[in-house]
Amino acid sequence: MSVDRGMFRLASWLRPTDQPAPGGPRAPLLASADSARRRRYAEYLAFYEGQHFPRGRLGRTQLVVNYARAIVDKGVSYLLGRGLGFAVEPPAAPWDAQRQREAMGPPSAALAADEARAAAAEALLYQVYDANDLDAVDLAAATTAAICGDAVFKVFWDPRARRLRVVALDPAGFFARWQGDDPATLVQVDLLYALAADEARARYGVAARGEQVEVVETWTATRFRLEVAGWVVQDGPNPYGVIPFVHVPNLPSPGSPWGRSDLADVVPLNRELNERLSDQADVIRYHAHPPVVFRGVEAHEGPAVGPGSVWDLPRDADVKLLEWHGTPPAVLEYIHTLLRALYETSETPRTAFGDSGRLLSGVALETELRPLLQRTLRKRVVWSAALRRRAQLLWAVAEAVGLAPPGLFAGLRPRVVWPPLLPQDETRLVENNVRLVAAGLRSHRTAMEVLGVESPEEELARVRADRARLGARLEREGPAPTPRSEAGA
Repeated sequence: MSVDRGMFRLASWLRPTDQPAPGGPRAPLLASADSARRRRYAEYLAFYEGQHFPRGRLGRTQLVVNYARAIVDKGVSYLLGRGLGFAVEPPAAPWDAQRQREAMGPPSAALAADEARAAAAEALLYQVYDANDLDAVDLAAATTAAICGDAVFKVFWDPRARRLRVVALDPAGFFARWQGDDPATLVQVDLLYALAADEARARYGVAARGEQVEVVETWTATRFRLEVAGWVVQDGPNPYGVIPFVHVPNLPSPGSPWGRSDLADVVPLNRELNERLSDQADVIRYHAHPPVVFRGVEAHEGPAVGPGSVWDLPRDADVKLLEWHGTPPAVLEYIHTLLRALYETSETPRTAFGDSGRLLSGVALETELRPLLQRTLRKRVVWSAALRRRAQLLWAVAEAVGLAPPGLFAGLRPRVVWPPLLPQDETRLVENNVRLVAAGLRSHRTAMEVLGVESPEEELARVRADRARLGARLEREGPAPTPRSEAGA
């Protein structure tokens, strides 16, 4: 199918039906559904933004030390690092004697075709990655997942921009139903979001009161339904043949498809830390400016309180400062205990905040950061599976809209190339890979992936082209003349 025919089919599928939603609008039902999860999202987002005091302290100090935001942002930085890479491998096949002989000799036509398909699939992934600025999209999705516990990607064809799109959605508007015996398979997705009234009128011809209207998309593997302001404007077959969503649970919870927020154990400790630091600030303020009691003074507007104040009072007046008496509480020790509990429960050691108290070697630094690295590795297991599903979904949508022939990407295996968790010695890393390639223990492509090259095939083609040009120039011009000083030496 050509691209134009695919777009024509999508355009015909997008015709509105102009029918009221049977049984009433779905938007109010979805808004009230799963209210506990949506309320939890709102609370975590508010805490991340620094709203740590649900109730006022009646004029007392309200210090906010936002460890919640620091822990989330540091965790996302360790997860994504300097950005992701992708590699696509040909379909796996049984390793038999025939395939071994082909591997030792010249590649067969079938193997060359599979490698060509893998190269095309990888080129499509990087093209979509660059066109959608997916490094920023992934950063936003990872931050949302760390705060709320869930992230959602949507993959679709944008007929107006004439390109594949990947966007990160608000998980509060994502309502999913999974297969009972396979919690990794989506059965139905309802997506609830708001659309400007003028945009809804321009795109779907729906006139509604107010500045915004509610939109509900309902997806199954076979059907798609779109409801705008209570009117069903689209209802028909699913144009992609797949549900175009990828759900990413931050840290999977036992017995639940939804993820767990990084702030689940941080909120009570961070809130208590703020309370005690605010109390300490009140004590310091009390000692700096203690309350003053005047006796025998009818009008107290005159005497000013503060450093350098001079009072002129009647003889029978009595002035008394309310000072602290008794043993001071061990607030500082308690604050240190809270900080230690915060570091341990969030798996973000004090060293991650740049304060180890001593100079550490590479191995010692990795040992101190081991809790954070272990948590990041657990997240990468979940994200690797989700990003592989996103790559396969991109291929399926590309085939459905006619950007690629049907079956072009069948059997291909996408792989995520993660950046190193800790700073690496680039020179040593290059030397190790050169030795592995020379010993026949690692391919050129794998070595380039480890070194962070986005498209090893294209880079290898450039290397071969450079060598060919250099060889042709040497044949034409001959070797460069040796300087006389070097020749004499």
